[in-house]
Amino acid sequence: MEESNNNSIKPSNRATTVESFKVMDVLRRANQLEAEGRTIYHCEVGQPESGAPKTVAQAAVAALTGDADQSRLGYTDAFGLLALREKIAEHYKEKYALPTDKEVGTDRIVVTTGSSGGFLLAFTACFDAGDVIAIASSGYPCYRNILQALGCELANVSINEEFKLTANELRQEIEQRQASGKKKLKGLILSSPSNPTGAMLSVQEVKDMCELCEKEGIRFLSDEIYHGISYGKEAATALSFSSTAIVINSFSKYYSMSGWRLGWMVLPADLVDPINTLQQNMFINAPTISQTAAIQCWEPETIAELETHVAKYRTSREFILKQMETISEIPPKNIAPADGGFYVYVDLGEELVCRERGLGSTEMCRILLEDKGVAFTPGTDFEDPAGSLGDRRFRISYAGGTTVVADAMTHFKEFWPFWVKMVNDAKN
Repeated sequence: MEESNNNSIKPSNRATTVESFKVMDVLRRANQLEAEGRTIYHCEVGQPESGAPKTVAQAAVAALTGDADQSRLGYTDAFGLLALREKIAEHYKEKYALPTDKEVGTDRIVVTTGSSGGFLLAFTACFDAGDVIAIASSGYPCYRNILQALGCELANVSINEEFKLTANELRQEIEQRQASGKKKLKGLILSSPSNPTGAMLSVQEVKDMCELCEKEGIRFLSDEIYHGISYGKEAATALSFSSTAIVINSFSKYYSMSGWRLGWMVLPADLVDPINTLQQNMFINAPTISQTAAIQCWEPETIAELETHVAKYRTSREFILKQMETISEIPPKNIAPADGGFYVYVDLGEELVCRERGLGSTEMCRILLEDKGVAFTPGTDFEDPAGSLGDRRFRISYAGGTTVVADAMTHFKEFWPFWVKMVNDAKN
């Protein structure tokens, strides 16, 4: 009898070295406690409290229950339903007033399986193993995790005191790499408004970033999934200033369709054919039922409903920031500006952690969840793992509703003196 080779059958190194998406770990524990009968205040995930808009849900029901032709819901073109792509193209024309030479045609729009599907398509179309991609030192963790799974190298570019990565910071990274003989940057992926900081690039800062990337031959992937959710600042699209950038967007945030797994990309001309081929092989097409329903997203009734969501986010944001002002130990400069999206990002500073005793933001968030039922996300999910800021910072999501936010902040403030005393005792 031949000896078994089962010991050689194991997961790939790629799979076993990718970090988990830690906010989902927090959510899993929060859900466990909730199943045990605990009241949990969910401020961990960036998932809107509301479901899909009424018009969208009605369109889905109609598609599922219509006659045979309507309810077939088979494959679509790899790039998605033309009717949906026409709506997206019209959205750019109306919202951003793009110049004639920058107008978006439906041939450059691909409907994706969420923004996550867009990331995978864009990364595989633009980069090869060993290429170096710049990301913000405080940023969405799945950029880092997916790129590393694909064999890319990362350049973590430090954000500035306004919690932004601008052309100034990117230029410094380029110059430092040139001076030290390091590989050139092949790409940059950046979100504005940012997850986790909420910081937004100004119109001029987006323009400067696009111009620098084109000058240096860096492919700019502009993650614009939080467009539509901002508080007094104008959101600019990279499409206004670049002919080589990829814009990635999603129906999960502003459009409140997170579980429908639908997003889109606007592509430069040179990537239309490569992305088409990859989409055909990786996904075939985004979910047809979701595409069909999403055509309603720009109807006046739908937009009116979605704007009520943004009003709630604005109320929750203002409440959290006012509550944070009453915590004297955390100076205002340690709180990111929260210009857009639905997050407040906080730096505890060295004074309010004692990492030698295991008391950082990860432990703070753990105790807060276990003792008070408040789910915040530690900064280890978002920060450069080579640095030390991850265990100093934490993110509060206010996507879950005004009541949840108010109750969560009440319990957090009750908990806060306990945490300060714990850290001070550990240091003394």
